[in-house]
Amino acid sequence: MLSSSRQAELNPASIKPNPNNPRRYFNEERLDLLRTSIQEVGILVPLIVYEDPENPGTFVLMDGERRWRCSIDLGLRAVPTNVIPVPDPLENLLRMFNIHNVREDWPLISVALSLREVMQISGERGEKRLSEMTGVTRSTVRRARRLLSLPEEEIELILDEAHLDRNDQVHREDLYLEIEAAESVLRSAVPSFAAKHTRAEVIRAFARKAEEKTLRAVTDFRLLGRLTKALENNPVDADLVDYALDELVTDVRVTPQEVFENFAAEGYRQQTLIKKAEVLADDLTSLRDEGVVSAALSERLLTLRQLIDQILEVAR
Repeated sequence: MLSSSRQAELNPASIKPNPNNPRRYFNEERLDLLRTSIQEVGILVPLIVYEDPENPGTFVLMDGERRWRCSIDLGLRAVPTNVIPVPDPLENLLRMFNIHNVREDWPLISVALSLREVMQISGERGEKRLSEMTGVTRSTVRRARRLLSLPEEEIELILDEAHLDRNDQVHREDLYLEIEAAESVLRSAVPSFAAKHTRAEVIRAFARKAEEKTLRAVTDFRLLGRLTKALENNPVDADLVDYALDELVTDVRVTPQEVFENFAAEGYRQQTLIKKAEVLADDLTSLRDEGVVSAALSERLLTLRQLIDQILEVAR
C-alpha cells in the first residue's frame, strides 16, 4: 500500500476521519496521554490518508485517527502523512481492518459494525471467508456476528458506552454474549418458554438485571444452560422450572443463580453423576477383562458397592 504513496505535511484541518474505521470509539484518558506525548516529541509515525475524490484538497484517514484528533486539539498546523491512492469502498473497509488488525484495544462492537458493512458490500456471509478478508480470527467473526444478531436497541446501548473504561460500562459486549447464548439455549431446549417470550423480550429482561445490579456476575447466565441439562431424564419438575423461567423474565429481582439453585441444582448434579458413572462403568469393564485388581482398589470398590447399595435401598 505504501509503495505507491507520497509523503506530505498536511494541515490536520484538511483531513477528515474515515467513516469505515472499525476503531470508532476512543478512550479520553488514553487520548490525554497521547496529547502529552505529542506535545513533548511530536508525531513520530506519519498518518496514512488518501485524497477525497469528491473534494480535492481534502483527505480521508486510513490510519492515525488518535494522532489526528490530538493534533486538532493541540492546534498543530501540519502533521506528517503518507498519501496513498484512492481505494474503492470494499478495499477501503478491508484495508482498515488489515491496518488495525494487530491492535488489541478495539471494542468488539466496532469490529461488528464494520464487519456488517463488509458483508453488505461484498455479499459474503461465510465465517471462514470473512476471516480471510478482514484478517480477524474466525472466533472474533463469530462473536461479532452474535452481537449483530441483537435487537438494534441493545446495540445502541452498547455503542453509547463504548468510549467508557470497561469498569464503567454496564452494557458490555461480554454481558450481551452471555445473554445471547443463554437465550438461544433456553429457546432451543424449552419450547414452552420460547412460545411465551420473544427473543427481544428475553434479551431486554436479562439486560435489565445488569442495569439494576441484581446479577452476581455476567457468567451467571451460563447456569441456565446447566438448567436445561438438568431437565434431561431426571426428576426435576418441568412445570416448576417453566414457572421459574417466567419469573426470571418478568421479575428483574429474580436471578439465574436463584432459579438454578432452587429448581435444578440437584438435577444437574445427578446428570453429572450419570456421566461419571458411565465413564466408571467403561473403566470397570476394561478392568474386568484384564482380570488383575490390586488390594487397594479392591477395598475401594467394596466400599463403593456398599455405598451404591445404600443409595439404591433409599431410592426404593
